[in-house]
Amino acid sequence: MKKIVFVGGGTAGHVMPNLALIDRLKNEFECVYMGGDGMEKDLCSARGIPFFQTETVKFRRDKIFKNLSVPFKLNKCVKKAKAILKDISPDLIFSKGGYASLPAVLAAKPLGIPLLCHESDFSPGIVTKMSRRRAIKILCAFVPCADRFRNGEYVGSPIRAEIYAAQKPSVKEAAFKKFGLDKTKPVLVVVGGSSGAAALNDLAVGAMPEILKKFSCVHVTGKGKKTDFSANGYSQLEFCTDMSALYSVADVIVSRAGANALAETIALGIPTIAVPLEKASRGDQIENAEYFRAKNAVAVLREGVASPDDILRAVTDTYSNRIAYKAACASLAVDGTERIYQIIKDTINTDKTAD
Repeated sequence: MKKIVFVGGGTAGHVMPNLALIDRLKNEFECVYMGGDGMEKDLCSARGIPFFQTETVKFRRDKIFKNLSVPFKLNKCVKKAKAILKDISPDLIFSKGGYASLPAVLAAKPLGIPLLCHESDFSPGIVTKMSRRRAIKILCAFVPCADRFRNGEYVGSPIRAEIYAAQKPSVKEAAFKKFGLDKTKPVLVVVGGSSGAAALNDLAVGAMPEILKKFSCVHVTGKGKKTDFSANGYSQLEFCTDMSALYSVADVIVSRAGANALAETIALGIPTIAVPLEKASRGDQIENAEYFRAKNAVAVLREGVASPDDILRAVTDTYSNRIAYKAACASLAVDGTERIYQIIKDTINTDKTAD
């Protein structure tokens, strides 16, 4: 059985798409994961996916002078990655980008290991740009991103098959009981995200007393970021491992604008209010959100200027126009799992490296 090494980590946006592909490929290929000590390690452990930990180094946008040591640390990381890859002896490396994937990306070509990369965002990140001459293909979730590369190809996003359970009536029924929701009211779901959650949480909680007059709410605050707010019809949790249950009850969702998060809500046709992460970001979430707003698939609020009143108004307007949002979502083919699966199969069977 041929072997694939998946790399990428640090945030859910770099890990969950890889896990979606592993689920699709695991019956035909030996799938292992290589990453740092971020969430990818725990997620792989929970799923029984063989995990190989390597050293990583992160470029800091907020502390430029700390980046002076990056080249020296990276050289050490690449050496460690080469040693691990020699032991694994994979037939293919699949990179989801992010700093945790860079050592393996740089080690791939000297070792003669074919490399495929996937970029989820509207514009490519640093690691994707560095991969352009090393990868056989740069697979992209957005057409404009694919057009930037001679070896770019638009494919959509890898999406976990399990989230489609949200469309089952039995899952929805169980979720109403699980979250203690009132069936007579529409449900708002607020997802703070794995980074920058506090600011979004504060906006949502500020609007919550008025929102709860018309909606029930499930609020995922992020680990360690629970708020003091409590009220009837309001359920708060730090982290949700069962996203299909959460999606099943959502009539409207307020979310960060990570490409993977938006792909999932659009695939399920959930009217979405995207609040892009702006601080400590290269602006990718703003671009993702604005692209889908131009397609009439999401509403967008800018964190720096939005107020609790703006959240309240956006939730009310989005729910009122839910039929139009659902129709716009249905017109977009965001799920690229099957296309990526086929490209991986074709690539691993041709046994070639990038030119």
